Amino acid sequence: MRSLLLAMTVILCGCGRAPEPNEDDGGSTDAGDAADASTSFDAGAADAGESDAGPPDAGESDAGAPDAGIADAGPVDAGPASARQVQRRLGSTDAGNGYYEYLPPRYGDGVARPLIIFWHGVGEDGNGGTELSRVLLHGPPKLIAGDAWPDDRPFVVLSPQHAGTGCPSADEVHAFITFAASTYAVDPHRLYLTGLSCGAIGSWRYLTQHLDAQVAAAALIAGDPGNAWFIHGCELGRVALWDFHGTDDFDVLIGPDRDTMTLLIACPMPPRKDARFTEYPGVGHDSWTRTYDLSAGHDLYTWLLAQTKP
Repeated sequence: MRSLLLAMTVILCGCGRAPEPNEDDGGSTDAGDAADASTSFDAGAADAGESDAGPPDAGESDAGAPDAGIADAGPVDAGPASARQVQRRLGSTDAGNGYYEYLPPRYGDGVARPLIIFWHGVGEDGNGGTELSRVLLHGPPKLIAGDAWPDDRPFVVLSPQHAGTGCPSADEVHAFITFAASTYAVDPHRLYLTGLSCGAIGSWRYLTQHLDAQVAAAALIAGDPGNAWFIHGCELGRVALWDFHGTDDFDVLIGPDRDTMTLLIACPMPPRKDARFTEYPGVGHDSWTRTYDLSAGHDLYTWLLAQTKP
């Protein structure tokens, strides 16, 4: 036995992480520059570039709890927001994506919470496991990880990672919403969709195919609506929409967003729901940082809570 033990060896292999792709979504062709009389303008500082001011990803390990199953044992403690955001790696749940899960204080007390599902940009695509921490680079998961997410925001926040390359499909977004609504104690009348860049494009694809089948409202940033208007026309207003875009975005051009939202805002209200379009003059592709951290002065989260689905 001693000789057998001495003969055993352990080979350790360390594998490096591939560099992340750029946040370039290969923008669409500008369909026009007609001004929208309903557009709100932000006077914030011009976009300084595509990089995000947040800390870079320090590695593949996650500071949150390991995948131990979705919390359902009782009310979640308060404490720092970052302590309540954990990884759910691909294969650890029934979801078709790896994702970050944030639970608000007292979640599990029997009260259904509103739900935000956030879709990242193309630069944060990954395998849902060892690359899942890329999702923390922007948007709500970044704010939560930095303890810049107030406890009085009552949302469950789920941030899935799109695998492979490109933007999420309509079916992928639909499947994740279905999983979330059936797995978490969330209010089916207050399911909200948001995304930036490629995540906004995927969210527009979802709305084009499924419209208000699941969600009450969508907040979409620096995306492209594709043919959503041509398919639905004023019926697109069955979902409350707030769209944000920088005028100097040369990755995903503002024209299609502006044209679609101008047409939608002109539809009679009711029956359409609230529709808003916010342009950021002089701002490039990163129009999301100022939107999600509210530094542009638009309270996106209060607006979402005001939108409900019958």
